Amino acid sequence: MVLSEKKRLMFSVIIPTYNYAEVLDRSIRSVLNQTGDDFEVLVIDDGSTDHTAQIMTCYKKKFPKKIKYFLQKNKGPAAARNKGAEFSSGEYLFFLDADDEMAPSLLDKLREKISNKPTVDVIFGDHISVDHNGKSTYSATRILPETPKKRFKAYIFKKLNLSHCAKILNRRVFERVSYPAELRISEDIPFMAKILATFECELLSVPMAVVHKHKDSLRHNTAYAKEFGESVADHIFSSKIIPSWALKYEKPFRARRCLSIFRTLYLANQKNESIFFYKRAISLSPVLLFRLSYAKKAIGAWLND
Repeated sequence: MVLSEKKRLMFSVIIPTYNYAEVLDRSIRSVLNQTGDDFEVLVIDDGSTDHTAQIMTCYKKKFPKKIKYFLQKNKGPAAARNKGAEFSSGEYLFFLDADDEMAPSLLDKLREKISNKPTVDVIFGDHISVDHNGKSTYSATRILPETPKKRFKAYIFKKLNLSHCAKILNRRVFERVSYPAELRISEDIPFMAKILATFECELLSVPMAVVHKHKDSLRHNTAYAKEFGESVADHIFSSKIIPSWALKYEKPFRARRCLSIFRTLYLANQKNESIFFYKRAISLSPVLLFRLSYAKKAIGAWLND
């Protein structure tokens, strides 16, 4: 992807949004409250049908040099993030979901970190989760494995507590890796896996984002789970950027993806359809038979068939 060659700011904060008008102001304000004049905000509207456009018209009038707004037909969050990166002019890119917030004083902390380590490609941090009842939980990444191989393996097998929302990356990363626009869910997993396997990563133990959880997350969309579930593995392991040493992890990763889809469908009471993904998981990795909680669910689904 060819990115903008405009005069570089330090930071571009990219906010993809789709029908989040009720909370978009909170997200934008969390960025505008940061100090400094070396950053921009790009809001990529993925075909919203609510009053997002009216909100952004007001923001553009008030902050014409700080805020950019782009409207596109609905293509999904991955395509929206890619478009934001394409039209950005910052040296570092931060992707913020429209229902989340940038942590206070984050850009000050990132300036200091980058000045001390200007060669770093990706900086990961902590985040604060807020559930639908307003309860907050601090999520920290204590250790980032030293080698790309260890980072990649730990991430894809969920042994590494990293959040997609709590990272910033040098734009040179996006010259080689972009979000898989074909995926409507879990598009962050291939993107994260690739950068962990390929680029220089550092850890900054400060909160980067406040993440607001909600029940209608796309991750719980069963139609998307069935359609795109294993495609996540395709986008990781068919990529030319992935080192050859990573290929041995493809089969066990696929098995765990299928097991995850099985659970999603089972909990959505789509038990008959869930059985297919359980069988697929076991065929890829028979050792998963010993995951007794899943085995019990599968037996229950079969008995109800």
